[in-house]
Amino acid sequence: MNVESLREEFRARVCEQVDVLAEGQDRYLVLTPFRHEDGDHFEIVLKRQGNDWFLTDEASTLMHLSYEIHEKDIDSGNRAELIGASLAGFSVENRNGEFILPVLEGKFGDALFSFIQALSKVSDITYL
Repeated sequence: MNVESLREEFRARVCEQVDVLAEGQDRYLVLTPFRHEDGDHFEIVLKRQGNDWFLTDEASTLMHLSYEIHEKDIDSGNRAELIGASLAGFSVENRNGEFILPVLEGKFGDALFSFIQALSKVSDITYL
């Protein structure tokens, strides 16, 4: 899959403001208009390992939460339950703070849409 195909797939499924930048072999930065409460854009990276593609936030979402909420309060109690439920609702895995979503059946746009929704719900935890 080339960058132009990825760009068109994302734009068709999500919005025209999505862009994809190559950052090395099998690694692409996915630019979207979606932001954290502090104004920083969601960090979304598309990677390939073997034949499998996945989206990752490279642990940036929980890092942003830690600016507002103490880490121990993120990892336990109601916040931890809400984060877990938000991720599970979109089939996103939490691997030691890094959120990961496999791209299934070549549905890059659908995966990006779900990933953005999950990141948005987790980011909203700051309102608690």
